[in-house]
Amino acid sequence: MKKTLLLTLTAATMLFAGSPAPQQAMQQGKAMGKKMMKKQSPFLINGKMPHLTKLVKMNRDKLNLTKEQQDALLKIRQETVGAVKSLKPQIMKLENEIAKATNEGADPESLKAKVDEVAKLKAQATMAHIKCIHDTKKVLTPEQLKQILPQ
Repeated sequence: MKKTLLLTLTAATMLFAGSPAPQQAMQQGKAMGKKMMKKQSPFLINGKMPHLTKLVKMNRDKLNLTKEQQDALLKIRQETVGAVKSLKPQIMKLENEIAKATNEGADPESLKAKVDEVAKLKAQATMAHIKCIHDTKKVLTPEQLKQILPQ
């Protein structure tokens, strides 16, 4: 009997030793939530299209860009970043409102307009990204593109 009790207590201790205390788990969850919010993408398509102007910026020394290319690429980057930066706060605000309402038990139909608006804004951001890729490819030579894009 004592052995069974001792084994049960040991097993329970080992089981709970591996998992964080409830308060610690909640804090970890909040920290992850904040981290995810910072990394939230305003785009519909993620990880499948390059951020070309960022790659150009990171590799500008080896690309030997002309002054004209530099000016054109800077303009493209400023336009794209400006467009996306103006959309991201709107997207995040709507997403937060939708999440809060959902967690509070809102009827899905009551959230449809906000969901449609998020989709519309993310589509605009995605189109800005696609336009950026297109315009950047027109400025760079095929050799320069080979240097920054995987084959």
